[in-house]
Amino acid sequence: MKSLIVADTGPLVILAKIDRLHLLVQRYQTIRIPETVLLEATTLAHRQDSQRIADFVAQHVQVVGDIAQDDTDYLDFGLDDGETQAILLARQSRCPVLMDEKRGRAVAKREHISVLGTVGLLLVAKQEGLVDAISPLLEQMLAHDYRLAAGLVERARFMAGES
Repeated sequence: MKSLIVADTGPLVILAKIDRLHLLVQRYQTIRIPETVLLEATTLAHRQDSQRIADFVAQHVQVVGDIAQDDTDYLDFGLDDGETQAILLARQSRCPVLMDEKRGRAVAKREHISVLGTVGLLLVAKQEGLVDAISPLLEQMLAHDYRLAAGLVERARFMAGES
């Protein structure tokens, strides 16, 4: 079990939609998110996935105050607020960030922050026996209009031994 990860909005939303938020708890002792990510992920509280996220956060996640723009630790990466705050928190916490958005991942890597995507999390979960197969989960993600490159899906299936 890994010790700590910071999560961005996108992975939380899709993990809630496919009912796999529990994988984070099975893999990490501590899960942190910035306040902005919590707000982004639960804005539409009437949606089932928003309620799942709110319940999950209440039970398992440390919500950390955002770094103010006038703080000396604040850096403007030109990303949306959630991604920026997630990267800043991961940088401050010296831990990986769970993020799928391409530009955000590039910035995190440039800042020397280890990045894990949702598909990567599913692959590790399969390797550790936490899920039986990732193909059905990838199909669910696609059914929810989550953007996944066809090459990524095929590569993940291959790596999982499901191609």
